[in-house]
Amino acid sequence: MTFVQWNCRGLWNKRISLHSPLSSTAQFCIFRETFFNPDDHLRKSPFLYSHRQDRSGGVLLTDIPKIACGRILPTLISEDTNLEILATEIHYNNHKFIIVNLYLPQGFDIDQAKTFFHSLSTPVIIFGDFNLHHPMWGSKSSTSLSNGFAD
Repeated sequence: MTFVQWNCRGLWNKRISLHSPLSSTAQFCIFRETFFNPDDHLRKSPFLYSHRQDRSGGVLLTDIPKIACGRILPTLISEDTNLEILATEIHYNNHKFIIVNLYLPQGFDIDQAKTFFHSLSTPVIIFGDFNLHHPMWGSKSSTSLSNGFAD
């Protein structure tokens, strides 16, 4: 299986990139910060998405192959949190797994994120914008939040 993830910072004006060699060869594409509106429509393979309810921007989008089945899983995360999570259960080529696409703003609640991750039982592939810095991820510094997340 091949995956591409992209923190788009606006995808509508870059939608031609969806047909670029990198995207066209990937079986699964995971996008963040698409800035799509609820009435925007794409005519490509099945997209699973979540929109922010409380402010503009954001929008998480997961593109799966037409021969795959997917459904959005409830996250059981409080509505008043600033975490954005799109968890999608995928059935593809006799495999069942979960793709988690998430945006974690600076200063997010580490306990909420950990509780969510521990609630998942199927094999999970996590993609995201964590807004964290840690030597494990190539940074020269870390914070207590990034240390807690790495643990």
